[in-house]
Amino acid sequence: MNYQTKKDVWVAILLFGITGFIVTYSFIQSDLFFMIIGIILVIAVVWFWFTVRYRVDEGQVVIKFGPFTKKVDILDIEQIRLVRSLKLSPALSVTRLEITYGFDHRVVRISPADKSLFIKQLMSINPDIEFE
Repeated sequence: MNYQTKKDVWVAILLFGITGFIVTYSFIQSDLFFMIIGIILVIAVVWFWFTVRYRVDEGQVVIKFGPFTKKVDILDIEQIRLVRSLKLSPALSVTRLEITYGFDHRVVRISPADKSLFIKQLMSINPDIEFE
């Protein structure tokens, strides 16, 4: 099943605001280096904004963001917590699900639009998941 990411206005303002500032600054200063960085940053932000999504497929959570894909085995998930965070992660909302998984307690933060359905689906596959 596919899940779209929740997109917050505040995250959009932050991402596109910083990008817009860098691009504007580079053109005002006529700095070729910053122009190139700014254009690359615009492409990356737009790419991430329109491609972040999550899929539960064959016992895994597949997280797609821009050119990257991360897979988390659902049976390795230990805990899911609802958190508010702006840390860099494949999430476009401040309200996120923090998923702790693996023997080394790795963490990934995501923001599916329908968090309750997402959690229910994961817990139907792995009922040992702790939810806080």
